[in-house]
Amino acid sequence: MKISRLQAECEYDNSDMEEFVNCHPKQIISERIPVPIWEILYCYKTARGNDKKAVKYMILEEYSWDLIASEFKNYITEFNEKHPERKLSNVEILDSTFIGKVYILLD
Repeated sequence: MKISRLQAECEYDNSDMEEFVNCHPKQIISERIPVPIWEILYCYKTARGNDKKAVKYMILEEYSWDLIASEFKNYITEFNEKHPERKLSNVEILDSTFIGKVYILLD
């Protein structure tokens, strides 16, 4: 990914980032962006009453294990709102594991 594309397309959390957004790409010395990945094993009941197990992957900081349940609950709530015909109920996280990082290489 080109650094200029990163600067143009990313969302920023505050106005203090303005200097970063507008700096020349040569001023950025990082060569890759780490993306931490968590694996979430969960079970649920389908709209037809069938019990299922599934796996989802979440991008969340390695040491943010305490946020997994709330982030996953938000995902399920949004999924159920968008897909009422496929609503998931009795959702329970069985296990969450930090599995490592992938890297986005910068040009």
